[in-house]
Amino acid sequence: LSADGNTMYYTFCSGVCNLFVSERESDGSWGKPRKLPEPVNFPYSSEKQPSISPDGRTLYFVSNRGGGKGKFDVWKTTHLEGDKWSDPENLGYSINTAFNEQSPFIHFDNQTLYFSSDGHVGMGALDILMSRKLNDTTWTKPVNLGYPINTHRSEDGLIVNARGTEAYYS
Repeated sequence: LSADGNTMYYTFCSGVCNLFVSERESDGSWGKPRKLPEPVNFPYSSEKQPSISPDGRTLYFVSNRGGGKGKFDVWKTTHLEGDKWSDPENLGYSINTAFNEQSPFIHFDNQTLYFSSDGHVGMGALDILMSRKLNDTTWTKPVNLGYPINTHRSEDGLIVNARGTEAYYS
């Protein structure tokens, strides 16, 4: 959900996964879903698990599209105008590995990225990590959140409240 709660980005999978958007109507219901256009969604790859920046301009997601570093990587695209988005940019080797990165979540501070990975050093299959944005193209080395959040099993899908005092994950 966008910071104001009026725009919802989500994944729909039928064969491949694609990203969609819906806006809240004046009566509180959700408007008709719209598939995000190319270059965000590609015909033969999966794009999933979106997270929108608090200013509503940058959409983070994972994809197995060509040009990545591994299986599923974290990418970002910038909203231009109307239904137009910039060419997605891979977040690079500081975030992505040759394995799977999943469930990116950009915090409300617009500087902290949480995501899951089975390619970074961890405790189990998928572990939750955190990285901070240094500039538009550079991120700090991801930090494993450690025990008790991460265990020998898979942890995924972390969402942190705006104050940074509570988090939810699976």
